[in-house]
Amino acid sequence: MSAKEELYHKLNATWRTPLSSFTTQDCLRFTSASRSVISLYLNQLCEEGYLRKESSRPVRFWLTEQNMVKHKEQKVSATFSSLIGATGSLKTAVELCIAAVNYPDGGLPVLVTGESGVGKSYLAQLLHQYACDTGTVAPGTKLIELNCADYANNPELLSGALFGYVKGAFTGADRNKTGLLDEADGSFLFLDEVHRLSAENQEKLFLFMDKGYFYRLGDNHQPCRSRVRFVFATTENTSNVLLKTFRRRIPVTVMLPSWESRPFTEQLALISHFFSNEAKRFHQDIHVDNTLIYQLLSTPAQGNIGELKNHIKVLCASAWAQRKNHGIYIESATGRHNEKDRVTFYADNEEQGTPLLASYFSGQGDNLLENFCRTANVQLFIRKLEEPSGKYQTSRFYQGTLWQLTIETLAEFYELTGVSVDPIMEKAVFHCLQLSLNEPVAMDRVNYLNEITAYSPLRARLLAQECVTLFAYHFPPTQITLMEPLLTAIFYHQVEPEPLIQGIIVAHGSTTASSIAGTANKLLEGFYLKAFDMPLSVNTKGIIDRLKKWITCLERQNGMIIMVDMGSLQDIYSEIKLHIQGDLLVMNNVSTAMALNIAEKIQKNLPMKEIIDGVKGAWEVEARYYSGIVEGNKIIISCISGEGVARQLQEIIRRNIIDEAIDVVTMEYDDLKWKIAKADSALYGTRLLITTTEMDAGYIPQINTRKLISEKPELLWKNYFSQIMPVQAMQKMVDEIVILFTLEGIASHLSFLNPRIIIDEVENVVKFFELAYGIHFESYLRINLFMHLSAMIERLLTHEGLSHRDEFELTQHQQSFMALIPGAFRSLINKYRFTLTTTEALMIYELIEPWTSLSPVQSEVLKISNNSVQAQINSTHKL
Repeated sequence: MSAKEELYHKLNATWRTPLSSFTTQDCLRFTSASRSVISLYLNQLCEEGYLRKESSRPVRFWLTEQNMVKHKEQKVSATFSSLIGATGSLKTAVELCIAAVNYPDGGLPVLVTGESGVGKSYLAQLLHQYACDTGTVAPGTKLIELNCADYANNPELLSGALFGYVKGAFTGADRNKTGLLDEADGSFLFLDEVHRLSAENQEKLFLFMDKGYFYRLGDNHQPCRSRVRFVFATTENTSNVLLKTFRRRIPVTVMLPSWESRPFTEQLALISHFFSNEAKRFHQDIHVDNTLIYQLLSTPAQGNIGELKNHIKVLCASAWAQRKNHGIYIESATGRHNEKDRVTFYADNEEQGTPLLASYFSGQGDNLLENFCRTANVQLFIRKLEEPSGKYQTSRFYQGTLWQLTIETLAEFYELTGVSVDPIMEKAVFHCLQLSLNEPVAMDRVNYLNEITAYSPLRARLLAQECVTLFAYHFPPTQITLMEPLLTAIFYHQVEPEPLIQGIIVAHGSTTASSIAGTANKLLEGFYLKAFDMPLSVNTKGIIDRLKKWITCLERQNGMIIMVDMGSLQDIYSEIKLHIQGDLLVMNNVSTAMALNIAEKIQKNLPMKEIIDGVKGAWEVEARYYSGIVEGNKIIISCISGEGVARQLQEIIRRNIIDEAIDVVTMEYDDLKWKIAKADSALYGTRLLITTTEMDAGYIPQINTRKLISEKPELLWKNYFSQIMPVQAMQKMVDEIVILFTLEGIASHLSFLNPRIIIDEVENVVKFFELAYGIHFESYLRINLFMHLSAMIERLLTHEGLSHRDEFELTQHQQSFMALIPGAFRSLINKYRFTLTTTEALMIYELIEPWTSLSPVQSEVLKISNNSVQAQINSTHKL
């Protein structure tokens, strides 16, 4: 979690109500960051829509209402997390219950209906628990329960149980007795089988619900008061069994679905939950035949979930009686004993979810997703997922809330992108959603699948991102990370294989850009225009930032056309052109007619020149055109540590490229930065820029040596070197670079200093900076610093140190860093008698800065820091 995310998390926990505001000063207690850094984070959160602010003195901030709702939903999900289907088929039921509890002045009565065994009592318990968790009722209060069927044949006895009675009210009433309405004062009373209440008792109850008081049985003079919240449950049609006057007092009715109408994944989760509970109860692992699982799924349960639960109990008890010491094995009627066809429920797993999604793959789960991402064979993917059901009707896969949500979301997807989804693809997307929600997948696994689909056409990946964005309105993004690679495979055959010019529409308003882009995309039946809906408060800078963030996701572009409704074209054009490699056309005053015309030309794959010629005179717009970067044969290598390392990298690259016409050149670091900032023509024709530090190279493809060492060679080759060297040479080149950036490589480029001695001395400098900033540098940065500092010391000893930036004005962060230099280099300067120039010190700053949070430091604090850090280093050496 980043420092900004951690700050927001604490803000959300502290100031979550609409009236709670805070200032930058209030946030100082949450973080060690400086006031200026906190102010920066708060303003970034405002731009991202998480906070809003008021321009007062001091500036006050609030959480946006949308994010307060999210916090409330987190509370809700915690209480109802044990309810399988709370975000699926039971979502509406949960929302109604929550609304009833939170209704002012005592809440609203709730009537839960549904067949026997669907979970009415359990929902009532959760509703009461939610009220306790949120403080609506006092924590620790009991849920009072009564099954009205127990007194069906004796209405008077039921009346006495509910309202209490006085001495002499009936034969045997030898004392006064309170009833359940007294016992439930301040809490909930759950009346199950409420249809068994007599008409007389229904009348008594709705009079109490109206007036707030009641009379005990046998007493019509002394009213008793109580504040009770009601939950009723019945299996019957309430129109036939409850009085109209009574029904009118119950405004909230919740209908729970039967077992057969629950979605397939919820049925799997319920079966898994019951077997897991039995495993914990018996303290034995339970091994269940897959075939039995499918029999449980396909056999209608007359008693619904309750009957299923009892059936599983009997199965486990029978198996327990046969084998008590070596686990419980439950076989199907076929009597198969194949380990691969079993699902295991572990007794010691506290957080066990549903392992049945693995059986859903019939033992092929490890390979199914990978094979699908590689082949993009949608029909085979669906068939593999439906195969395990055997006789189970596959049509029952495609029903329920999740299926309906999939259909509705794909309809929105068509409205936005113009890409129609046939029934086969609907099923595939549905399975992707189910797998994402029900099968926890490690992020490294998701990243691996993303690497596989990275070879897919760019437009397929863009469609997948659009679809995931729509589903993210309904589910937390962290729950659907698996969807993007799977959707990319689904859309693989839906797009043109050749790259097209990318069209973009940016407009202010909640749906303006989406409406224009969607209309053009639908008419042309393809995804040619990407929409960016901007809030009315967003300025040109906000538009540029969002465009740049999206463009960085595109590895290559065949050109880009940006249509905006308003904003400074010059600013958009100037900023964006540095981040694309192809041609760029920016136009304002976007309209539906203009968007349709441009999209049609993109569809026909017309060259940019022809599109521009068609724009001239056709629309009353202002336009800016950038011709892009010309194709060339140049690779530039730049190293912040100096020419030595750059030249060794140059030799490695030259040995491995196949095209002798490609010129591999080195360039001084500051000179390169200046040329990039000015978009100097000397950079035209650059195929690739290789640096030892992270750098924003604009339109030039750029990679740093850290990425060269850490990323997989096949991905490096695909994204950067496919036109430069054969794939077989990629691993060899990476191996050579790894050797260069080891301590052995560092020693090889020193001219006269003793490598073993200088590396130990340089390590003290590195440790000084680590202690000063309270972090530990990654191995790559440490090696990079060893290399840079040892080469720098040799330069300074031969009076060849860099000094061209000595007169530059320093930022506050740089000044803070410069204050650390005397302490860091004291021993080295005393030993070697060199002068460290400001320019050389700033080179070190640029290496370290991306890895640290460099905040302004007061001189007194720095003085203490220098002394304490040096003392720690000295004590380490004494030890």
